[in-house]
Amino acid sequence: MQQMRYPSLKKIIQPNISLTVLLVTVYLVSWVLNYFHIPDFQNYSSENIRIIQPNPLWLTLVIFLITVFNILLIIQINSKYSIIRIKTFLPVFFFALFITAWKESHLLTLSHLALTVFLLSLLLFLGMYRDKKAVEPAFLGSLLISLTGIINPVYLFLLPVTWIGFMILKCFSTRVFLASLMGLLIPWLFYFSYEWYMGNEIHHFDTLIFEFEPTFLFKGRTVHEKIYIVFVVVSLIICLAGVYTNMLNDSIQTRKNINLILLFLIFLVILVFSFAKHALAFLPFIAFCFAMLFAHPFSLNKSKFYPIFFIVFCLVNIAYVILNYLII
Repeated sequence: MQQMRYPSLKKIIQPNISLTVLLVTVYLVSWVLNYFHIPDFQNYSSENIRIIQPNPLWLTLVIFLITVFNILLIIQINSKYSIIRIKTFLPVFFFALFITAWKESHLLTLSHLALTVFLLSLLLFLGMYRDKKAVEPAFLGSLLISLTGIINPVYLFLLPVTWIGFMILKCFSTRVFLASLMGLLIPWLFYFSYEWYMGNEIHHFDTLIFEFEPTFLFKGRTVHEKIYIVFVVVSLIICLAGVYTNMLNDSIQTRKNINLILLFLIFLVILVFSFAKHALAFLPFIAFCFAMLFAHPFSLNKSKFYPIFFIVFCLVNIAYVILNYLII
């Protein structure tokens, strides 16, 4: 009796040229569709996360190019630090999938740029493992994250998380902390000096005081968005179970790196609930964390469950994208 054949993810994990071209084509088409059916940006972004009143074509092109660069950084992070111990296309696939499916993210020009800066910082921080004298990367990485605070001050909350991350990476020391603190302060010394010299009032941090409004995530969302959020959260829990049941096969450094990414994700979710008006500013960051945590079990777990789950997950995201076009 012939055994039932189960779908395999091998062709997606390490796609050939033709499949890669097909995936890239689908990705490009989805962005073109967003150009012709881009949602009203007034409903999705606030003044301090846009450069100017956006032109949809200009906005789409810029964000697309930044996203491509961020994908290259994600590839570099995974290949350099072996967060997933095999060569895999899935971190790129999931990141592109999330950025494409989450229509609001197509309007957040500076948030994608902030993610670029964050990924560059992460490249520096992950290289500090067990090095308590890593003063230079601590300074430069913190300096870069501090600069994102000029885009939106809520990004500054990523720095305390980074200091906790230093403890996870076993590189925390007085010298490293002081170097990171200096990296945090230097951009703001220049910023405050300039504002004082120009005689301007400083309202940049009003966001942290007056826009702290904890809000439930489902408030004001459509039924299909609520269903999608629940599905993604359940999917994340399943993937985390897959990550941590398989983690003993990873090196200690890889485990620390995964824990750091999960720590960033937890704090990002807390910030989404705490600063609801700026929740969308964290979407690209959450997409990165999701991409790495989803890709790990799908790439490494040989269970028959994951290929089927992968197909279901992709179908749900496609359905979500279609519904976003149909429901205005």
